[in-house]
Amino acid sequence: MDATTLKTKLTDAALGQLAAISLETLLDTPVTAVLDDESVVRITRSVLGGWLESKESMSAFTRLTERVVNQLSGNRRPLKEVLSAQIQQALREVVSRPFSPDRALVLSVIDRDPARELVRQLLLDAILDFGRKFSAPVSGMAKGLGSWAKLATETVKSRGGGLGSLVGAVSGEVERQLEKRAVEFVDTAMGGIFGKIADSVSDPRRASEAADLRLSLFDGAMELTLHQLARELMNADLPGAVELLRDSVRAWLSSGEADPQLKSLTQFAIAATPHRTMRELLTEWGLLEVLKPIALEQLQARMKDVVATDAFAKWLEGVLASP
Repeated sequence: MDATTLKTKLTDAALGQLAAISLETLLDTPVTAVLDDESVVRITRSVLGGWLESKESMSAFTRLTERVVNQLSGNRRPLKEVLSAQIQQALREVVSRPFSPDRALVLSVIDRDPARELVRQLLLDAILDFGRKFSAPVSGMAKGLGSWAKLATETVKSRGGGLGSLVGAVSGEVERQLEKRAVEFVDTAMGGIFGKIADSVSDPRRASEAADLRLSLFDGAMELTLHQLARELMNADLPGAVELLRDSVRAWLSSGEADPQLKSLTQFAIAATPHRTMRELLTEWGLLEVLKPIALEQLQARMKDVVATDAFAKWLEGVLASP
């Protein structure tokens, strides 16, 4: 039988049978044979290394970013009109579930020097602003003296400096004392403020309030328009961020930590599946009956594409012609 005759006999039904045999063989293969740690490390390093050294990677990402931004910029609909109602409802239910994280964990996240300095400055500004408004009547009181106080006013002026200088001195001293006391108060209160925030977030009795807060933030996010998101993407300089990420990954791959960490991650992923087959793993997760027909269809389609090529015909002729 020549190559042309054999090729014509590879009908859809025959390719389907071949695809089924190939898939069944793969499903009966142990997971460790498909995902052994040495292979995963080697493949991951090859893929990452190839991408890092590719000149086209950054330009391709830049073009993709520009396409996304341009498409979003022309759409002023809010997210709530883009996402389906079912997805929004599911997200709302997840966000609104009561949850109380550990207090120590909350403190370790929020009580950091930059956050502490920001809260400190905001509190200090608010207190000083309130204090200045509260102390304003000190000067206004002197200016608002009635005609009956003219004699006292002239007396103060005659004794040197005038009423204006006296009021200015009093006001300046009040502001200096206010600022000093405000700084002391804020510095003392900072620990208590972060502690109260942590208490509020981690207290199970206030879990419903925390859920309401998360829900309000979610609703606010849903009001954002695609145009606004596009503007933020432009401000974020995604190509620049990817460039930094690429440099960091390159440095990591060049270090001695990459291979051991990749190997540990792979071993962790397959630790629960020693000597188990792909079929057993997919069955446990309830994915076998879902993925099997999809995989079979895709595998058969790819085989059909390969068989239809001239390269396959030449390869088949060479196989049949060999002794």
